[in-house]
Amino acid sequence: MTIETQTKETTLGNLLKDIPRQIESLRSVRETFLTDAVLLGEVPSPTFGEEKRTRLVIDRFRENGLEDPTLDEFGNASGIIPGTSGESAILVMAHADSVFSSETRHVLEVGSDHITGPGIADNAIGLAAVVALPKLLNHLNIQFKDDLILVANVKSLGRANLEGARGFLDTMRRPVRAGVCVEGATQGRLSYSGLGALRVEITLNIPKDYDWASFGAAGAISHLNRLINQLMEIPLPKEPKSKMTFGGLTAGSSFNTSPKTGRLRFEITSEGDEVIDSMENQLKEICEQFSLETGTEVGMETVAKRQNCEIPFTHPLVKTTRSIMHEAGITPKVDPSTGDLNALSRAGHPGVTLGLTTVENLREENETIHLEPLYTGMAQLITLLQAIDVELCEE
Repeated sequence: MTIETQTKETTLGNLLKDIPRQIESLRSVRETFLTDAVLLGEVPSPTFGEEKRTRLVIDRFRENGLEDPTLDEFGNASGIIPGTSGESAILVMAHADSVFSSETRHVLEVGSDHITGPGIADNAIGLAAVVALPKLLNHLNIQFKDDLILVANVKSLGRANLEGARGFLDTMRRPVRAGVCVEGATQGRLSYSGLGALRVEITLNIPKDYDWASFGAAGAISHLNRLINQLMEIPLPKEPKSKMTFGGLTAGSSFNTSPKTGRLRFEITSEGDEVIDSMENQLKEICEQFSLETGTEVGMETVAKRQNCEIPFTHPLVKTTRSIMHEAGITPKVDPSTGDLNALSRAGHPGVTLGLTTVENLREENETIHLEPLYTGMAQLITLLQAIDVELCEE
């Protein structure tokens, strides 16, 4: 064992020993970030409609003393916690958008050990953790050598295709040591790879000259049902691991009228880029064939297409994250990401995604986070940032 290796192990050991103190100290200032979680969570923030929430983030950044709080051309909110040297930077990112529309009633219920309400786990509590970092670090008496760049990135979910994160990373001109993407759900999550994905929307219309007397004639719902059955018959390989997930079906307005239009949304994920390319071509052919055989108008839109990207399991960032989780009593669950980590990795920066706490009813209106595990999740995040800052996570 070299002297350098011994020094790194000693440094990491000292950081790990401090985790219990951090957990207890964070528990004593719970209101610091729970207040932000409620403030942010009760502001609707659907994808492409995050402006009110990001402006609130900027206000909170200013109140917390961040340097240069900025809303960029893409809509992302960012600010800087200056380091003692500032020669490099660590990115801390949390997406500001939610799956819930502005019409959803955004009211959060705060209990003794839980918060319930739409979007609290995905991702109001993750965003609140980033917003509260300046106060929490000050309370813990922790200072960094690197600058911490805190980012509330927009346009992450659904049809947005990570536009906010991509835009921020493409225009950033700072050397970056590493990045951490912060999610509320679920504690134990460890993502170090970006999963290849194909996100598709198929629209089916019944034309005006449609022959309702022809064999097999039907409304949009029946046709979409047949189309779904065909899609489910497509053989997906076991290796590389691949999966198809149907996310939404919209059609019809009454009990006694056959709808003339319908929309299907689904996603294919795979560890093989060649599978993604092949599936895209197959889907186009299936849609064209279905349209010709049924006399319907079938249109396919590729909403998002992402390639696989990753750092190795043996990368020091991943190894250090696992050590921190183990010391904090968190069981790691490796979960490839289709989110902001993909943009981070594609930009050439090593990074991981962490989940902060345990969750129930994820992406339902009664989504619930548990508070007791949250303090451990926050200590996990802060300790990892410390480890990155003292260069324990570099190859």
